[in-house]
Amino acid sequence: MVTLSSIASQFELSPTLAANELAQMRRVKGLPVLHMGFGESPFPVPPRLEKALAEAAGLKQYLPTAGLEALRTAAIAYYADKTGLDPAAFDVIIAPGSKLVLYGLQMAVEGDLLLPVPSWVSYEPQARMLGTEVIKLATTLSDEGYYISPKILKDTITTARQNGLNPSKIIFNSPSNPTGLCYTEENLKELAEVCGEEDILIISDEIYGFVNFEDKPYSSIARYAPTQTAITTGLSKHLSLGGWRIGIGFIPKAINGLQERLCTIASETWSCAPAPIQQAAIEAYKGHHDIERHITDCAAIHRLMNGYIAEKLRSFDIDVSLPQGGFYTYPNFNRHRDSLINLDIQTSSDLCAYLGRHFGLITLPAAAFGAEETELSLRLSGCDYNGRKALEAYQEGAVLDEDFIARFAPRVVEAVEAFGTFMATVKKQ
Repeated sequence: MVTLSSIASQFELSPTLAANELAQMRRVKGLPVLHMGFGESPFPVPPRLEKALAEAAGLKQYLPTAGLEALRTAAIAYYADKTGLDPAAFDVIIAPGSKLVLYGLQMAVEGDLLLPVPSWVSYEPQARMLGTEVIKLATTLSDEGYYISPKILKDTITTARQNGLNPSKIIFNSPSNPTGLCYTEENLKELAEVCGEEDILIISDEIYGFVNFEDKPYSSIARYAPTQTAITTGLSKHLSLGGWRIGIGFIPKAINGLQERLCTIASETWSCAPAPIQQAAIEAYKGHHDIERHITDCAAIHRLMNGYIAEKLRSFDIDVSLPQGGFYTYPNFNRHRDSLINLDIQTSSDLCAYLGRHFGLITLPAAAFGAEETELSLRLSGCDYNGRKALEAYQEGAVLDEDFIARFAPRVVEAVEAFGTFMATVKKQ
């Protein structure tokens, strides 16, 4: 009899993917769905990139494991221009999605993972698949942003080492999934200093970096710790190309052997990212006016949708910080705990299930992002609308206001109003 791996049995389908599959299944069955569970940007592929992919369709050969040289060169030059990084300080690796670069980095660096909470659903399972411990790190969420106290970081490292653990790497993610919040410039400097003093590798997940609601370029922690920061990014968020599966890692040359170790891992797993996709992706990094406008226009619409969600939830007496980037809001219901208990809601999973049963709302519980089950928060994605029509209207002069949302994102409006109905029920308890 075949015995299945005990390691694999510890994990389930990624909660984000599971939520999306649930939504699609309900829609096929004709059941009501208000989908706020999956962060897939809804906008169309820019015509320039469609054309480039069609022209590259005949490419079929294996490419170098690190990736197509022209793409690697274009990508680091683009990010250097946008963020002020020194391109000479980094090697580049291309993978079928940034998730594999994150996994490869965790595999390549010995030791245990420091993980801010809440954080994206796959960081912790990846660490556990590799047999490493996860050391959770407290954070503060507010309209000021996503904050980690440098003292708490240092104390957490010290305590972990006293307990026999080996904290050697940390993942920062800004703008954050699940919160939609960013680290401040000052906080990045503080955290970089602590990581330098404690010899901690920084893995900076900047996949949402260009879905930025601020009036200035997003800031990378690599500016303050270039010799010990690996950056992961890609095209899936700011260019709505999740299905293209292009992930990019900027690997600090100062860490001797890290790029070579990643290439070894890649050679035994994904071999290389698809040749046609890599060739087409070069156009995304050339600074074309139409691509740059596409990025800023899509970010403006994301800002409208997710800002609207946060403001409406606040009007229903739900605590939520105003998003600063990405696709998400992260409302908290702890203040209503006593009333929610009367609805048999005691955990974030209970809350998620109740909203699904009674309203067809698909959300994700805080527990999926590393929080304690009793933390009554949810992650909401504001992407369930026809992005092509919304983008075309905006580029033709439509004003980004609530009327725009009503016209082009009626399911978002309906989902938010469902929270209003839910809170009316809660307040009767």
